[in-house]
Amino acid sequence: MSAHLSAEAIRSFQKNGFCSPIRVYSEVETAELRRQFEAVETYFGPERAKRHITDLHLIADWAWRVVHDPRIVEPISDVLGPNVLLWSLNWFIKEPLDQKFVSYHQDATYWGLEPHDVATAWIALSDASEATGPMKFVSGSHLEEVRYHEDTFGKDNLLSRGQVIEGDIDEEKVVLSPLGAGEMSLHHVRLIHGSTPNQTTDRRIGMVLRYCATHVRQTKVRDTAVLVRGEDRFGNFDLLPKPEKEFGEVELARQRDALVRMQRALHSKDYEDQD
Repeated sequence: MSAHLSAEAIRSFQKNGFCSPIRVYSEVETAELRRQFEAVETYFGPERAKRHITDLHLIADWAWRVVHDPRIVEPISDVLGPNVLLWSLNWFIKEPLDQKFVSYHQDATYWGLEPHDVATAWIALSDASEATGPMKFVSGSHLEEVRYHEDTFGKDNLLSRGQVIEGDIDEEKVVLSPLGAGEMSLHHVRLIHGSTPNQTTDRRIGMVLRYCATHVRQTKVRDTAVLVRGEDRFGNFDLLPKPEKEFGEVELARQRDALVRMQRALHSKDYEDQD
């Protein structure tokens, strides 16, 4: 069964910069994915898990299957084109009743990916209702220029630099995007978005997949990616293979290298005086 977006949904993404909600997984499938993810956290322990859950698809077969799942990749290809790379896999997790939030920002500001044929699939592995602090999108903001962001490194801000967008937000254009467990949203790399704290007694677990068209390049470093659909005729990224052994030494080394490159891109300002 095709998972492609309808023509109306594609037009809505082009106009508003996002599409939500999209049903991907059943209740049973979602529960199993959450179990597998939390088993990884248990395996590595609280501190080591923080490193190893990023780009988890490079060390765990089940995560590799997720990033290639046609129910995710087909909608992505509808907005990016037939040839698609996965740039990274990350997680946005808000623990029960904590104060973690995500300030309004545009991903394009600091990812280093150009041109901006880049989209994020945000998949809820637990309830992401209004009380959990789901994402808020500023509709149509992807059609604007990228704004300046100030780095705050706020302790409760889940962003890597605690970056906060400059200028006012038109609250009349803000759309709340709650998701049920097993649903996903898609949003454009320039779309302004953020979220508030989780006020519930369960974890809010978001599996975040960043995809780009194969002609996109990384402007800051020689980066890595995984081909998930079509073919790559550009060679702008070092393409990585499927893990052969779960948490194997080769796989962990490959993941470590990918994370070093990505962190250097995301935190490029920290290296300017060293280059």
